[in-house]
Amino acid sequence: MIKDLPMEEKTIHLLLVEDDKVDQMAFVRHVKQKNLPYEYTIAGSVAEGEKILETASFDVIVSDYWLGDGVSFELFEQFKDTPVIVTTGTGNEEVAVEAMKLGASDYLIKDPDGHYLKTLATTVDLAIQRKKNERELENYHKRLELMVEERTAELQAEIIERHKAETSIRKSENQWHRTFNSFTDIVTLQTTDFRIIKINQSGCDTLNLSCDEIGGYHCYELFTGSEDPCNECPLLQVKDTFEPYSREMYHEKLEKTFLVSASPVFNDKNEIEYIAHVAKDITEQKKLESLLRQSQKMEAIGTLAGGIAHDFNNILAAILGYAEFIQMEAPPESHIRKDIDKVIQAGGRAVALVKQILTLSRQSVTEKQPIRPHLIVKEAMKMLHASLPSSIIIEENIDPDCGAILADATNIHQITINLCTNALHAMSDGKGTLSVSLQHAEVSAADLSGEPFLTPGPFVVLMVRDTGCGMDTKTIDRIFEPYFTTKEVGKGTGLGLAVIHGIVQDTGGFIRVVSEPGIGSSFVVYLPVLQETGSAELESKFRIIPQGGSEHILVVDDEPLLVRITQRQLERLGYTVTAVYNSNDALEIVRSAPEKIDLLITDQTMPGLTGMELALAVMQIKPELPVILCTGHSDQVSKEKALELGIQEYVFKPIVSDELFKAVRSLLDAGQKGAEQ
Repeated sequence: MIKDLPMEEKTIHLLLVEDDKVDQMAFVRHVKQKNLPYEYTIAGSVAEGEKILETASFDVIVSDYWLGDGVSFELFEQFKDTPVIVTTGTGNEEVAVEAMKLGASDYLIKDPDGHYLKTLATTVDLAIQRKKNERELENYHKRLELMVEERTAELQAEIIERHKAETSIRKSENQWHRTFNSFTDIVTLQTTDFRIIKINQSGCDTLNLSCDEIGGYHCYELFTGSEDPCNECPLLQVKDTFEPYSREMYHEKLEKTFLVSASPVFNDKNEIEYIAHVAKDITEQKKLESLLRQSQKMEAIGTLAGGIAHDFNNILAAILGYAEFIQMEAPPESHIRKDIDKVIQAGGRAVALVKQILTLSRQSVTEKQPIRPHLIVKEAMKMLHASLPSSIIIEENIDPDCGAILADATNIHQITINLCTNALHAMSDGKGTLSVSLQHAEVSAADLSGEPFLTPGPFVVLMVRDTGCGMDTKTIDRIFEPYFTTKEVGKGTGLGLAVIHGIVQDTGGFIRVVSEPGIGSSFVVYLPVLQETGSAELESKFRIIPQGGSEHILVVDDEPLLVRITQRQLERLGYTVTAVYNSNDALEIVRSAPEKIDLLITDQTMPGLTGMELALAVMQIKPELPVILCTGHSDQVSKEKALELGIQEYVFKPIVSDELFKAVRSLLDAGQKGAEQ
């Protein structure tokens, strides 16, 4: 880079961008010879020129067209405010014209003898003057635009001021209309003779008319199609009392219930000029209130059922306990043995009934276990044969080899009975065919459409089909909703299918429904097959061979009869049993001689310490002591919570003796293995 400070006249700051040393020297020599008032800087490339321009400003740039690292056009884009004179040695005026189009102020065509420098001074002066004129013109345009903008703003301000009041009124009106039409309730303003002078959009939508069509009509003409006001209309009350008034009204035409409110609008003389009328659709609210009352009724029934079931559990436990004693003593082929077997079988049904009662009171916990559903379905069908009228033809197709499932037996029984009962109700004339089938089926991915959480595979399929009234699509879409029912009041709670749907989902299955009005309905329940290693393993889930021992067991229950039964059952198997009726006494026994007690069997619901509290206190004294917690129902401690707190077994009453023996032996054997290790 070469710099020179030559003169005292008005200095022109000039940047020369030239990569030819000869041309650079010719430029310097010409400036000095002519004593031109230039303070110049020379750059040998586009890059060097750009770098110089980052820190310095110039009055004019003289640049060769073609440089080693680019063309001078690149400078035009970056430095549009500085005039650029392009020099070219090609002799091609097309390049010069293109440069002018791209923003160059002027151009010089270089010749070998340097004659072009003779016009340099004039060209520079003209370029600077031209840029100066452009700036002045631009500034003039800006001033002119500013003047126009200022005048325009003044005119706009005058217009705004002139129409300010009008705009304010329109705004208020718009706000009022938007507010008026934003209400979802039907809002009208009426004269004292009930003519509608204004109605909101919700009212227009309800009547399916435009607001212009409604104005001037009496409200009762539009809403009820009558010639007189509705009986007990709130507007009549307002006219008589001059006070606001509200009441519920059912609209037969719309099949909706409204909360209708009316309030007087007074003029300056305190006379009623208009009446404001608001009708709020409370149809859904009334439905919810009805559902709430039904739910509260079911809750009350459930609470009562829970208390009854608790007492019945204890009675049932005593009956089954003593019945089992008789069963053990009676000869296998005797009449007594056969009779007592029937008693125990009936007791088993009573146990299932208690579970259903506790399900109603929400105090039961379903116990899933491997079961063969064909046995349960057959038992349910036996009950139905006895209860259904002979005019109903029952068709059964029960496959004993359909497979095993993991479910609660009572729930499967409930599904069968409920679906068949619904089928019976669908055949309201007492005639028709009820078909029940239980089969094995392979379910593909296509069959599971709409069931994203299930996987294809083997399923047990229970189908209940009737030739009753059938259902339309709208009804099918709602049949699994709680409290939805198509039956008359008093003939159904609307819970049956909802409960079935919940049971099937909990079991990992799904339901399909096919129905046609006038033809009948088919309910198809799919339950996943339990993959088993053999029938012997499955049967072992139910038949436990009692095994005794010599360990010392502490039994506590506030029901003396149940304590004596449990004591007798365990003593028959060789165990030493200490039986008490008070949880505090049981705690003292453990505290006084913990080494003598090998197992604790305790009821949950007792005066004083509950079974859970007793178990926790005993585990503080002897942590390794196994505990079996027995309960008919409890909303204080669930099975999961009990096991989490250290209880080894959680058994539901009434306890089948084999189930108790298995739990006792399992815990005692586990304790012995732990002691040996």
